[in-house]
Amino acid sequence: MPRLSQALLLNQYILHQFGVKDLQALSENLRDAAYEGYDENHVSHFHRQLVQRFYANTNLPESLLFEYDQNIVSHTLRISQSRPHPVRWKYFQYVALLFTEIFLDRYFRDADALLTDINRFWEERFDRSTGVNKYTDVSELTKLAFWNATGSGKTLLMHVNILQYQYYLKKHGREKSLNRIIVLTPNDGLSRQHLAEFGQSGLDAELFSKTGGALYVGQKIEIIDISKFRETGGEKTVAIEAFEGNNLVLIDEGHRGSGGEVWKDYRNRLSAEGFSFEYSATFGQAVNAQTGKKQRDLLNEYGRSILFDYSYRYFYADGYGKDYHILNLAEGRPANTQSNDFTTRYLTACLLTFFEQLLLYRNDRAGATAFGIEKPLAIFVGSKVTAVRTDGGRKVSDVVEVLLFLADFVKHGDRSRRDIDLLLVGQDGLIDKAGRSIFSNSFRYLRQQGFSSDQLFTQLLTDVFNSSSANALLHIDNLKGQDGEIGLRLGNADYFGVINVGDDTALLKLCEEVGLLTDEKEFSASLFRSINAPGSPVNLLIGSKKFSEGWSSWRVSTMGLLNIGRGEGSEIIQLFGRGVRLKGYGFSLKRSTQLDASIRPASIADHLTRLETLNIFGIRADYMDRFKEYLEGEGLKNGDEEEVFLTNVRKTALVNYAFSFEA
Repeated sequence: MPRLSQALLLNQYILHQFGVKDLQALSENLRDAAYEGYDENHVSHFHRQLVQRFYANTNLPESLLFEYDQNIVSHTLRISQSRPHPVRWKYFQYVALLFTEIFLDRYFRDADALLTDINRFWEERFDRSTGVNKYTDVSELTKLAFWNATGSGKTLLMHVNILQYQYYLKKHGREKSLNRIIVLTPNDGLSRQHLAEFGQSGLDAELFSKTGGALYVGQKIEIIDISKFRETGGEKTVAIEAFEGNNLVLIDEGHRGSGGEVWKDYRNRLSAEGFSFEYSATFGQAVNAQTGKKQRDLLNEYGRSILFDYSYRYFYADGYGKDYHILNLAEGRPANTQSNDFTTRYLTACLLTFFEQLLLYRNDRAGATAFGIEKPLAIFVGSKVTAVRTDGGRKVSDVVEVLLFLADFVKHGDRSRRDIDLLLVGQDGLIDKAGRSIFSNSFRYLRQQGFSSDQLFTQLLTDVFNSSSANALLHIDNLKGQDGEIGLRLGNADYFGVINVGDDTALLKLCEEVGLLTDEKEFSASLFRSINAPGSPVNLLIGSKKFSEGWSSWRVSTMGLLNIGRGEGSEIIQLFGRGVRLKGYGFSLKRSTQLDASIRPASIADHLTRLETLNIFGIRADYMDRFKEYLEGEGLKNGDEEEVFLTNVRKTALVNYAFSFEA
């Protein structure tokens, strides 16, 4: 079965209009940040560059490209009005919007002619061995998809896509035919996030409510998660038929539903008489997750609907997002090492890695802030927060195991200091086949500070646990008034961590069964929702896979995966995408080592690369294998990987695509 990236009929058709075969060729003179924005006449610099290069293109004459550019600028100015800083598109975002202009203009002018032209391209130039069929009806042209990496600005593209669609409806006298504009999400958290972001763009939107809005149908963008739909309505649900009609449907996390027939059926029915836009970072993984006829059908569907491809391979190769360092703890342990000691030492290394980043940030906060780096945050993510598995005949929970480690790390300070010493000198027992410590090149900054293990342990308590007391006990508090939030504190210190969970009662019961201290506290503010606020005391967040959707933060720097990767498919890539988000210098989204000369400052501190690295620790996770499959699916070569197979920990440095934390 060919990769989805090789089977993008619609995408290749649009590229062909420019006389090129891929995005790299089209964007050859667009990538420099100097071309972002527009001139005093509100003409995009990207437009000037495109016209200069494709001035003789009969498919897209200069006058037409100028018209498209002015539409994009107009829509951009509109969504910028309520923002403190105007939107400045990256080259790939501008190209995505330009592709949308080209397609919508041709579709609304003459859909039959567009279908004929694409089919002619299919017959003459497309690789039909991919299994993607030509179009048979213009109705098949009403589904567009955008394959954009997490962190590449899909939400803002969605906002302008709505304005673009409305513009062409009005231009062709069809605006009154539109029934509703529906933003379809996979959960309530993502729905609320969209509501806030529409507000920032000055677009009138609301969360769907059964009890209101009936008089104003079609006047506001309606945001609703798919779980609200049923064949027949209920107390908290609505019958799908009530929404059917000529709708514009925008589907976030478009990969969701690719494997669920009901989900997909509802999506299709909502847009059957209208138009749909889908957005996802993981269309490729969604296709690969299927087999047989389902896989072929999905490849054909997305091959014909993906208008723009800026998947992760492009995103990373262009220098966007963080680097990453993956240390995956597999089953088993080294010879002559106790299982508990092995796991404890590995988790201590995770904690020490996070502490080093906190220390780097604290010691050069101004420098870090200048490069868009926020206070580091560690997250531990499990398939389910309350999931219980059987290990050696006893029932255990991955999240409870982490909580026990945190409690014991503080309580048994002598052992923790010993483990810290062993990690710093490379005598921790975590070795490769040649007998070398896998952490031998880690913690360089900590070594440079000249800390003794006692000083380091005390400072770690202060910076990570918000406490200077080595005798304090871990308290796990159910925060009353904050739905599904559990606070973590040492003694009477400020909360250093929060658990975001659906069933807090079940988790607290598991904690009590293993002897952890639990309590209930009245709490007036949400720790979870304030994580991104300046001055948040929260350094550690524990939750389930829900963090891959409906939640975003620029702070994530260390990620512990608990039984993640065993059958999760594209969800682990979504999770990975949340961690590699990076604002970058001047909001460039780029790593400091990849900045364009036009915006690169004269001096860049060496330690910034450590703060621009996502460290991933896998505890009983198949993450590395899954991630390798993902990279291969993205077209990255195995020859670019330098692997060292360890007795129980596999470390992979993705040379040319990622630089390890030690580099």
